[in-house]
Amino acid sequence: MSSSVTVRSIDALEELQAGLIRYSDQAQATLAAIAREVQRTLEWLEERQRHWRAEVQRWRAEERRAWAAYQRCLSSGDRDHPPSCGYEEQALAEARRRLAQAEAEERVATQMRQAVQAAADAYAREATRLRATLEVETAKSVEVLRAKVTILRSYASGGISAGAVVAGALAFGAGLAIGAAASAGPREADVSQSPREPPLYKLHPDIRDVPLDQIDLSDAPTLDFTSRPRAAIVDELAKLAEVRRWINEGATEQGLYDVDREARAAGMPEAQSHHNVYRTYYGADAIVLEWVGDRYRVLNGYHRLAVARELGWTTIPARVVG
Repeated sequence: MSSSVTVRSIDALEELQAGLIRYSDQAQATLAAIAREVQRTLEWLEERQRHWRAEVQRWRAEERRAWAAYQRCLSSGDRDHPPSCGYEEQALAEARRRLAQAEAEERVATQMRQAVQAAADAYAREATRLRATLEVETAKSVEVLRAKVTILRSYASGGISAGAVVAGALAFGAGLAIGAAASAGPREADVSQSPREPPLYKLHPDIRDVPLDQIDLSDAPTLDFTSRPRAAIVDELAKLAEVRRWINEGATEQGLYDVDREARAAGMPEAQSHHNVYRTYYGADAIVLEWVGDRYRVLNGYHRLAVARELGWTTIPARVVG
């Protein structure tokens, strides 16, 4: 392999990686702009609805006053001297006309807002799924490209062997830590129970799978994903789904650690490993809930719970106290 070809190929991968990030950022910005425009439209329609509701109340009151004035006028004369109530009658007719107009405008504003709200809700569901897909797939694709660039640069500089390049590419590109590049055994074998080590499900009796619809997020603060990006949490949850399955199947901690053996050798940070996800969600930084009344109150983990709900998760492992 010539060095010039290698460098150009690696540069192309890096450019593709940067392009994916830019595309994701632009798509997310577009979705955010659309959401703001939809919200402004709903707020304007709500303001119109309030305006015409107030007009209905005003002209109802005006109709009552005009009716009372008309009745007083009619009762002010006698049979020989009938009153002249043309002005009061005209005022009553005008009040009724304006009231009917305001009621019609209020109905139109209400129907428009309901229709737009229904369309906005449907769009929001689709946008949430699209946003989650962008975050998950972009994060995965960027990680694949980053890993392959690292592997190829090391290979080009003579840092690792061609066999390690193949093994690392399989570990990152396919997302499988399969022990060796030539082996195609299932991932379950990587986490099998050791006779000298207890299975993980025996080590965490305080962690249970909690239904997300029983968790109260109404008091959640404004969530800031600056320090912990949403895409990182999405990637964590993807690994957590596998970790949960392996734990239920009797995985040990050493077995879980060995899952990413080849990926670590290829340069993957420990923070991105399945073992680290296990330590996060089953250890000191676990999601913590407290049962209050008929709901779970959140003590720790708002960000992860919010993202899990957006992704359509139904249960999540959490430490329940109290």
